[in-house]
Amino acid sequence: MYKYMKLTNLIRINNGKSVSRLLFITALSSISLFSYAQHQQVRLTGSNVTLKTAFKQIEQQTKLFVDYNTQEVNDSRVLTKLPKNSNVKEVMEQLLEGSGCSITFSNGHIIINKQARTVSSTKNISGVVKDETGEPVIGANVVVKGTTNGTVTDMNGRYSLEVPEGGVLQISYIGYNTQEVKVGSGDVVNVSLREDSEALDEVVVIGYGTVKKSDLTGAVGSVQMKDVSQVGITSADRALQGQIAGVQVNARTGQPGESMMIRVRGSNSLAGGNEPLYVIDGMPVEKMNSDINPEDILSMEVLKDASSTAIYGSRGANGVVMITTKRGRTGDTVLEYNGYVGVSSLRKKLDLLGKDDYIAMVNEVSQNDGNGIAITPEQAALLPNNDWQDLAYQTALTHSHQVSVSGGTDKTKLYSSLNYMNQEGIIKGSDYNRFALRVNGDQKLARNLSLNASIAYSYGTQNTANSNADGWGAIAYTAMVMAPIQEIRDADGKYTNFSGTPWGGTNPVGMAELYKNKTVNSRLLANMSLIYEIIDGLTFRVNAGAEVNAGSSDRYIPIGLSAGGKLDGDASKSKSNYYTIINENILTYDKRFNKNHALNLMGGVTFQTYQYNDLGGSGTGFLRDVYETNNLGVASTPGTPSSGYSDYRMASFLGRANYNLMERYLLTVTARYDGSSKFSKNHKFAFFPSAALAWRLSEENFMQDIDWLSNLKLRASIGQTGNQSISPYQTFARLGTSGPIFGDGKDIGFGLSSMANDDLKWETTTQTDIGVDFGFFSNRLNIGFDYYWKQTRDLLYNATLPPSSGYSSMLRNLGRIDNKGFEISINTINMKGKVNWTTNLNITSNRSIVKDLGSDVYGNKIQRIDAPIGGGNWFPLFVGKAPFQLYGYEIEGIYQTDEEARLNGEATKKAGDYRYKDTDGKAGITTGDKTIIANTQPKFTFGLTNIINWNNFELSFLLIGSVGGDIVNEFNKSITNIGGTWNIRKDVWENHWTPENPNAKYARASVATKDYLAFGDPSSVWVENGSYLRFKDIKLAYTLPSQWFAGSRKPNISVYLSGQNLITITSYSHYDPEASWTSSAVNGWDRGVYPSAKSFTLGLQVKF
Repeated sequence: MYKYMKLTNLIRINNGKSVSRLLFITALSSISLFSYAQHQQVRLTGSNVTLKTAFKQIEQQTKLFVDYNTQEVNDSRVLTKLPKNSNVKEVMEQLLEGSGCSITFSNGHIIINKQARTVSSTKNISGVVKDETGEPVIGANVVVKGTTNGTVTDMNGRYSLEVPEGGVLQISYIGYNTQEVKVGSGDVVNVSLREDSEALDEVVVIGYGTVKKSDLTGAVGSVQMKDVSQVGITSADRALQGQIAGVQVNARTGQPGESMMIRVRGSNSLAGGNEPLYVIDGMPVEKMNSDINPEDILSMEVLKDASSTAIYGSRGANGVVMITTKRGRTGDTVLEYNGYVGVSSLRKKLDLLGKDDYIAMVNEVSQNDGNGIAITPEQAALLPNNDWQDLAYQTALTHSHQVSVSGGTDKTKLYSSLNYMNQEGIIKGSDYNRFALRVNGDQKLARNLSLNASIAYSYGTQNTANSNADGWGAIAYTAMVMAPIQEIRDADGKYTNFSGTPWGGTNPVGMAELYKNKTVNSRLLANMSLIYEIIDGLTFRVNAGAEVNAGSSDRYIPIGLSAGGKLDGDASKSKSNYYTIINENILTYDKRFNKNHALNLMGGVTFQTYQYNDLGGSGTGFLRDVYETNNLGVASTPGTPSSGYSDYRMASFLGRANYNLMERYLLTVTARYDGSSKFSKNHKFAFFPSAALAWRLSEENFMQDIDWLSNLKLRASIGQTGNQSISPYQTFARLGTSGPIFGDGKDIGFGLSSMANDDLKWETTTQTDIGVDFGFFSNRLNIGFDYYWKQTRDLLYNATLPPSSGYSSMLRNLGRIDNKGFEISINTINMKGKVNWTTNLNITSNRSIVKDLGSDVYGNKIQRIDAPIGGGNWFPLFVGKAPFQLYGYEIEGIYQTDEEARLNGEATKKAGDYRYKDTDGKAGITTGDKTIIANTQPKFTFGLTNIINWNNFELSFLLIGSVGGDIVNEFNKSITNIGGTWNIRKDVWENHWTPENPNAKYARASVATKDYLAFGDPSSVWVENGSYLRFKDIKLAYTLPSQWFAGSRKPNISVYLSGQNLITITSYSHYDPEASWTSSAVNGWDRGVYPSAKSFTLGLQVKF
């Protein structure tokens, strides 16, 4: 009412009584307004917030104006810790604490006044600010308490400042407790900052946003690249190995440039793909290639449960790997060099027969089979003694060099890097080269408008060694089984060829030196975001991104070099192009209504399009090796040229709501509505929802007296995600070419090659997760536990059709697979002080089981599906069993007499042959006696990381391991086969059956043994224990003391020595217990992969 009182009415008040009343009312009103003004609630948000920004937020939230003299108040000072949510008076007092300033509320203004101080003499104080590990803290604020007199530390943590006598230094930095040190008589003050556990509440990257770890409701694992002990890693995916519970990372092969196999909480699909989705700086990509430079990565998060992955809908069923690259920071420009050089060699050399033992084996086979001595002493004297492993493998050199520049101001920040890496393979002729460039920039265009951009380009070349299974020129295979008495070259100087297999042989030395298989791939990844803050808390972000890939492949097998029986030259050439474009429009609302309620809402719409095309040609029969792949037209037998094109599009609507009640009760609801052109109109769109709850029990009042309990949070989530990892056009009836009915010739027509399936739809995975997080003793001990179960329905699989359909199979939805498991992660700070020692242990157990395989065309439930994997139906699917397990004959001993073999129904076998188990109880050994003989799923896997810091030294090591589970070692059909053709392991020869050694482990020496082991169905000879413990990495680093260098800006220099794969404890007989054949969905099947290497690396890191 007083706001609208007329001035004339005020003038007419002329008596004391009226004046007294007016003064009383005015005073009362002023007191009321003053009380209201200073008790308005304020919530400051953001990172790297300056004092000036904090004042602006207060003005926006309270409508009060903050007045001050910039000469007295340093408003560019970065706040190391935001005040807790409170009324404006308390927040202002916290902001100005120690500044020597006072505040006054007056008529809608907050006035900051400088308190008077006495002038005293000053002196120069210098020193070094370090963290608890002894590392210099760059950019720490050093201020004289009660003043605005201050500075920041340089690259070496050093500072210099004029300080009054008896003054107090305040040293602060984001994530650390502020230290106060009174200046004494000395001129040097060194400070060690301790971590602030509250301020260091880790921020975790999730889909379309970030969240404090304490507010996380889902299951998310995080890796900070600075904490990864492995150095000299050539690809980003290798940094995940052994780091996160629930994430299995195996080396597919030792071939340079090849990616790892990553599985998040098991395998969900039979044919729809099991690789996780990768999101690089917010942009979804479908492959984690070696062209992503690991030196550019800041952190990686793995989204595991449905609550965190449902935001990616149809691509989230296999988990999501979020990759965040480095960006510029406010402060001085930082120039950094990272380089290393390493040497690698074959980790394990197989102990095979030499010349003398091999000749003895050949002669024993010949004699056992009723023939005479095959090789006489006189002939043996003329034969060589070649070690084919030594001839095919080499000591390889790897080196990498990276230069990066980063820095920025309040408005502009920039990070750029240039990297070159060259990695030789341990098989001669194989290597990988990568050139990578990245530029990340952030620009503040206006007070409420900013632009973020990322551009990354890579160019890689890979020369691949042929390691394809057990034939067709496979170097790993032939270097193992080739006879030591075979010459490398014949009398004409040409490479000899191994003819020990009916599908063709080769010479591993010739293949290593002459075989050419070069792939070139260039990749451009660009992403740009425009962020507009509409009002306080309401932000609109527009993302636009593109990925462009161009690849080529040239393969040539020279004349005279056998590969699959071809001796006249074999060439092929192909090119491919792929691109994807994405647009995302995201609206986010983040609001805290008071100290008890916080709400974060996110909604958006995204569009993405993909296009792929390729072309290729081939030919065999060349007069000379002049042209190789450069003129396929001169081939006497040219192949049919091929080309292909495919595209698909996606449109999505997504949303998420996070609600935080009293910092104790957390709720997350997520939904995504995906549409894909891969499916017909009947199933083009699908809805993927999820919900999660968390209770921070440790924040309850009744828990506050438990000093040893720092954190206790219960979590539960449920939701659905999908999988659409199939080729486009699978719902259509497709055309294929047809050749002539009689005779050979080129294709002369078209015909239907597949049936249409309008009912084809997404695979859907329903996942439930229950978890608990513990923190003990001021979070020096942290334990996380999760139990989950997943049900994947409508599996995409090529189902067999009856012959009457005219087609052999059709992709359709059938059946269900379940995954159940648990995860444990333990993080400890064992020692803190002069010696700092941290440990990270994670344990994972997952079991997959086929619950349903659908029904046939007659409605009968299918109990088994034959999977055409391997040389036959080796890995069928059974309801109630784990998927893709080895199916064959179980060996229960060795026949001691021919009669024993005949009575068991194996009349063709003799004493000394393996005895197959009769599992069906019927007479004789038939295909009905086959059974599941191997389960490649481990009982659990684990990773253990330790990091120890003392003075300027750092020691770290990573152990990984697997317990339980079998390895299908297909090599055993040859390397344990005493048939007189292949070379074998020495322990097999020393423990094979003879009448004098009836209790032997391995069968007799005979050509018959070779035939049924090598060319028959699988048997338990192939099966070995897959348990292992591996010292994956060990590193010793030393940082040179800064006092060794002169100048005001001293470099930070570290040197390190590391070793990879140095020790592996296992009973597995072959090269690598991590084995997994690259081309198969079967994990743990060793079919001749490129062996792993052990290596030593020497590195240098320099910062200016």
